[in-house]
Amino acid sequence: MPELMRHLAHYWHVWTVSAVIVLIALDYVRQFIGPAMELKKHLARVNAQLALLAQSGPQPHIDLTRLKTEVMASAPLQHAWLQYANTLQLQSQTAHEGPVGAARQRVSQLSKAFFSRLDLNAQGSRMDLSNLEQLAQNDPSLAKLWAEYNQAVEELQRLEMSTPSTTAQWQAHTHAEHYFTEQALVDSPLQSNFYKHTPGILTGVGIIGTFTGLIAGLVGFDVSNPERVQAELSQLVQTVGHAFLVSALAITLAMVFTWIEKSVLTGRYRQVEELQQWLDTLFAPQAGAQWVERLTLATEMQTALSYKILSQLRPSGPRTQPH
Repeated sequence: MPELMRHLAHYWHVWTVSAVIVLIALDYVRQFIGPAMELKKHLARVNAQLALLAQSGPQPHIDLTRLKTEVMASAPLQHAWLQYANTLQLQSQTAHEGPVGAARQRVSQLSKAFFSRLDLNAQGSRMDLSNLEQLAQNDPSLAKLWAEYNQAVEELQRLEMSTPSTTAQWQAHTHAEHYFTEQALVDSPLQSNFYKHTPGILTGVGIIGTFTGLIAGLVGFDVSNPERVQAELSQLVQTVGHAFLVSALAITLAMVFTWIEKSVLTGRYRQVEELQQWLDTLFAPQAGAQWVERLTLATEMQTALSYKILSQLRPSGPRTQPH
């Protein structure tokens, strides 16, 4: 026991640095590698469940609440899903086909023809568009187009109400990568921005251990007694040698941890990309042009209905009948 205590007292710097290295390594394994392995299993399970849904074809009746609770089980996934789910809309596949599609196309064509004719009559001058019906009544050709447009809008509404949507599919407004990001699903849960500096910390601790051993050896080096110089020199070499061994261990661990970190993060990023691809397969994002077209058509229909209601509320008076 006295021999052990004397050894610890003599090589205290080596044991101190070694203890610090061990603590850093244990914390790295417990706080980074362990959660990374759990995240790997969780993402693999999520991707497998999404793959089953995607391979079964279009799902018009996907239970989004069940998908959130059973598939998106972790807090980061649920947070991303809540934002992504707000972009989902159930779209009918027959919206641009059959009678409904033809009616939509006719409404769009009549709208373009009406405003083209209106622009031609204006000849570049500014027009007051607050009363389109009055502008249309001043020109027989415009009045005819306006009447046909109103009839087409009414027919489209009738068809949309009477035509059942036999097949529908959830569609997203944008790609899943905008919500299910690597930062939210991997970097933040694993605290990768912190633990990526662990190799540098280990290297620094190893260098400190080397200099501490060198300083401790030089402080105890006694050259006043020529008979003990050789023994003191041997002791100095042993002390510095142990310090270099500890430093080599720290640098080796730093290299190993760097490789582990890059491998782990690359694997998790790949799983997140796979998750994004499965979500885009399940909820095919619509192109921006489709959304603009739908918004334009809805605006045109709303405008036509508004003017029709206003015309019915105005007092009846002499009107120019379209020819």
